[in-house]
Amino acid sequence: MRRAPAGIALFFHNFSTFTGKPGLYLEDIFVAPEFRSLGIGLAFFHELARIALARDCTRLEWSVLDWNERAIQFYRRLGAEPMTDWTVQRLTWEKIEELAAG
Repeated sequence: MRRAPAGIALFFHNFSTFTGKPGLYLEDIFVAPEFRSLGIGLAFFHELARIALARDCTRLEWSVLDWNERAIQFYRRLGAEPMTDWTVQRLTWEKIEELAAG
């Protein structure tokens, strides 16, 4: 019997010029609906914290949609704080093409 994964956490390193040290950026976290509320998301964050410490990272950061109250409440229970002084900026494909063209 083949088993599907319960979820995934995709992360990569970034670098803080403020601290002069690396950080971890959690690009995406997903737990399949049938596995939610079983502690899997918390287990992902425990492991990410262990990885961050082992790699001498000073930050673990991620983004969350402002309407995702369930996720936001979970992150607050972890001790996460919103970065109200930063906003996400994005260029879409069309704008990237325009910028690349000069």
